[in-house]
Amino acid sequence: MTVLLFGFEKFSDYPENPSELIVKSLNGEVIEDEKVVGIILPVEYNRIEKLVTQAIEQYRPKLILGIGLAPGRSKITPEKIAINYKYAKIPDNAGMSYRGELIDPMMPDGIFSNLPVEELVEYLNTNNIPSEISLSAGAYICNLTMFIIMREAKKIGAKGGFIHVPCHERLAVQHNCPSMSLDMMIKAIKLAIKFYLKKV
Repeated sequence: MTVLLFGFEKFSDYPENPSELIVKSLNGEVIEDEKVVGIILPVEYNRIEKLVTQAIEQYRPKLILGIGLAPGRSKITPEKIAINYKYAKIPDNAGMSYRGELIDPMMPDGIFSNLPVEELVEYLNTNNIPSEISLSAGAYICNLTMFIIMREAKKIGAKGGFIHVPCHERLAVQHNCPSMSLDMMIKAIKLAIKFYLKKV
């Protein structure tokens, strides 16, 4: 069995994406006897669904997590729900924008994570990693990815979710934004995987 971890390439005026660095760091690791497969996704609306779906079909993972950057947040924020909605305040890396279209007209307005998000927040805080639940993954690429993860996870009986992370040190210097060290974020995602694997 496999843990499938998705991160994202750089986008907008952010020269690095900590989610990419985290996923590359954890790719190939074995956690709780499960191999982590890390995949970096493009920040492009029209490529996400095919790439995520194909990866889930290929690996048939027991746990699927997306990791994304949330500038302005200062804590690790596991997402509770993905909404069936696409709205871009900024164009994606292919110049594409959406203004309120549905992700999947055949699906409900939202899909909840089937992981114990509240318990993970408590676990991370107990381990001295600032964390809080998030009730909105926005309507950009991260929300789209979480929605597809949850839709496809349910088809194969897997567990899935999404975790937003703050800016890391380099971005904090350039953008004067709240941040967390990259090392702490990597530790947080490793702990999250370990915690969730005990629940699946």
